[in-house]
Amino acid sequence: MSLPELYLSKPGVTFPATRVDNREIIRRVREQYRGSEENWPSVESGIEHVFGLCKTRQRFLDPNPEARVADYAVTAVKHCLEVNRATLDDVDLLLCGGIARQYFEPATAMEVAAKLGLKRTHAFDVTAACVGHLEAVQTAAAYLTLRDDYRTAVVCTSELSGHFLSYDIQTVRDLYMKSAGLTIGNAAACFLLSKQPWAGGCLRLMAIDTYTVPDHWNLCQVPIDGTLMSSSVELMRLGKLIPPFLNGKLASLGWTSEDVNHFVFHQPSEIMVRKILEDSGVDPEKGIYSHPNYGNTASASVGVTFNQLLEERELRAGDKLVLGSAAAGFSVVFAAGEWVQPSAGATSG
Repeated sequence: MSLPELYLSKPGVTFPATRVDNREIIRRVREQYRGSEENWPSVESGIEHVFGLCKTRQRFLDPNPEARVADYAVTAVKHCLEVNRATLDDVDLLLCGGIARQYFEPATAMEVAAKLGLKRTHAFDVTAACVGHLEAVQTAAAYLTLRDDYRTAVVCTSELSGHFLSYDIQTVRDLYMKSAGLTIGNAAACFLLSKQPWAGGCLRLMAIDTYTVPDHWNLCQVPIDGTLMSSSVELMRLGKLIPPFLNGKLASLGWTSEDVNHFVFHQPSEIMVRKILEDSGVDPEKGIYSHPNYGNTASASVGVTFNQLLEERELRAGDKLVLGSAAAGFSVVFAAGEWVQPSAGATSG
């Protein structure tokens, strides 16, 4: 199905104030280590090896256990509105696509909408692990296509790790399921999706689609009242499923990987993103790599990485972009579009 004219705005993002480097993460693991002193160097070396492979340098983590997921989302929404010179006046739909939550009900999107001062906006959550933000963009696109009276959607996500990360690592073997948690960072991000282009420049959405392999649902989980457990090695092996799906989607648009100017992908690690691009026949320099600066910010990472793209590179009219994410489940979402330069007649709120 071809999409109607839909325009994805520049992202708004926000991070906690507390920057945490790798040495601090190792210190936290050491603090909970109960094994023998002679075995500690092996554990420490294993953690350093993970950081080296992923190119993890730092991440931002909120130390406050009372920090609210919705508050971070609200800040990201406000930043997005500011960046795009927009207001909430035309918003008909608000979706929250994050993993983190502080209650089962109501939807986090309701708290976000209330704190933004929206009185009657349609608001709900889309939960799909690390693809949640892009899946929420796809859901918003469906609603804007279905409803003639809907004009603009706010699509946000907010990831606070809170007590869901474990530094209880006693052996090198423990890293098999817990190393992914050591690279996690906190962030919130927001896009606006509209039927009209945004004044500050935006992405004309050409396609968005999902690919899932549910048989692998058990490889990565955060149990209720538990901590993140992720079989990172097995999940990386599933990366081989991504290039055929990506190239198939590009072909459906009449594009090849060479036609795309910028790839904005979820950032579980830099090495994984580079490998997926290389296996897809893409020059890895077309990718943007935010993991060293922010770690794995889960569903917020596409917005975070898009923001870094705008900081590092100048986008030109007609530039082709692919946004992509993979997630526990196993699922993949890709969105493709062309950059539209700012114009006097575009939406500005």
